[in-house]
Amino acid sequence: VVGYAVVFWLSIETKSAEVLALATIASLLPQMVIGPFTGVFVDRWDRRRTMILSDIFITVCTFLMAVMFMNGEVKISFVYLLLVMRSVGSAFHVPAMQASIPLLAPESELMRISGINQIIQSVSVIAGPAIAALLITVLNMTWVLMFDVAGALIAVVTLLLVHIPNPLRKE
Repeated sequence: VVGYAVVFWLSIETKSAEVLALATIASLLPQMVIGPFTGVFVDRWDRRRTMILSDIFITVCTFLMAVMFMNGEVKISFVYLLLVMRSVGSAFHVPAMQASIPLLAPESELMRISGINQIIQSVSVIAGPAIAALLITVLNMTWVLMFDVAGALIAVVTLLLVHIPNPLRKE
């Protein structure tokens, strides 16, 4: 939602299709490019720690954007950089989360859980832009970003309370 909200806000404020395109590329392209390679690292690292660190990294990037919006000094090039960094963080978080599911769920439930995750992802893809558009029309951009920061902090605390087993690795 935040990625879309920032992209929409920038395009509305600048009235520029170029800014819309560049912000969209900044928020999506890094994850698409490095995502296929991050799984190799995630498989070698502690998945829980990877999710916590990537969530914290994404949260710091979002918080820096919120401060920029709060101060009224939005520098588009800095927003692009923070969108790229958030996307890089997601490139590590997503495979760590996906790889953790089979370690937590009973094998007999994996198909059902996979289906539920697909539904959640599909709804997110459809609802994300709509929720982002709604939020930027009713809230100040700083609040939109701070809600994301709060949600990420809740996710980090939740991950701190959960044990995700690491699979046995062959030498």
